[in-house]
Amino acid sequence: MYNVIIVDDEHMILLSLQKLLEGLEDKFSIAGVAEDGQEALHLLDNHSIDIVITDICMPEMDGLELIEKARNIDSKIKFIIISGYDDFSYAQTAIRFGVSDFILKPIVPDQILSIMDNMYSQMQTNKRSYAENNDWILLLETYKKELVEHIWTFNKAETFEKINDVVEGHNRIPNHPLSLSQLLEDLLRDIENELINRNPNLPNLLPEQITWSNMMTDTTEIAKQAVSRMIDFVQGSRNLGSRQNILKAVEYIEAYFASPDFSLQEVADYIGVSESYFSRSFKEEMNISFIKYVIHIRMAKAKELIQNADMSITKIAFEVGFSDYPHFSKSFKKYYGLTPNEYRKQL
Repeated sequence: MYNVIIVDDEHMILLSLQKLLEGLEDKFSIAGVAEDGQEALHLLDNHSIDIVITDICMPEMDGLELIEKARNIDSKIKFIIISGYDDFSYAQTAIRFGVSDFILKPIVPDQILSIMDNMYSQMQTNKRSYAENNDWILLLETYKKELVEHIWTFNKAETFEKINDVVEGHNRIPNHPLSLSQLLEDLLRDIENELINRNPNLPNLLPEQITWSNMMTDTTEIAKQAVSRMIDFVQGSRNLGSRQNILKAVEYIEAYFASPDFSLQEVADYIGVSESYFSRSFKEEMNISFIKYVIHIRMAKAKELIQNADMSITKIAFEVGFSDYPHFSKSFKKYYGLTPNEYRKQL
């Protein structure tokens, strides 16, 4: 429901408009009425108003001056002007001020109702569009963080999957302000900056200019080639001796993470170093703790099994190394924001 105020120095018009809008009470609520611009500004200062219906010619402050001052209070307010003057210059000024409609007296009820219905539909559409765009911006930021982690840990498969997610997300937003290629380039540049912040010894990971294609499939492939190049640079920049040990440990983790009693000590013993040294080296090399990395591997595998395997959630929990279902469900929800069952239902 949207809040409306009516501003007119003719008492009968105020009453008539109030009566008309009462018939649309499921869509609009009359937050107040005013007989001049000063009274209207007082209402705007004390209420959250979505629409102002105002006469143009009033004492003290006319409708156009009211609109100009109201814009300083809340730029999102929409305006409908009512005038007894068939004056094109008023209409021009009103349009310049962003007025939604311009109606001449005498008021025709059906015309007012039609305008209000149209305005309601438009505002609902804008509201949905704003919510979708806001959700998309937050999701894109999450994708960026995940891409940085996947590149840092040399995980090409997850990186490519995340690029696909970005492309699909872009395609779901109608009238996206950026083309797919511009969105991907901005994203890749941000990722490059984040990786270089982590390791200042890294060279520039992207060419000065990325040559994009007009074809969506080609654009997606170019982005995947770019992140693959990033992974190669990041891998090459690591200390070779330490990196070989950590890569050996990563291979062992990926092979045995599903064991319920899998531990840091077990992996440290496998590569022949102390538990504390391995823990510190792993964090320095992978930029993630051993425990968080194991959780990441288990959650990724669980997600894959939920998506692709005809297997009960309880069995999946044991398959990825959890000895009890409640712990698995709680960990999955903490990681992905949904319980395993909720995630499967969403799919």
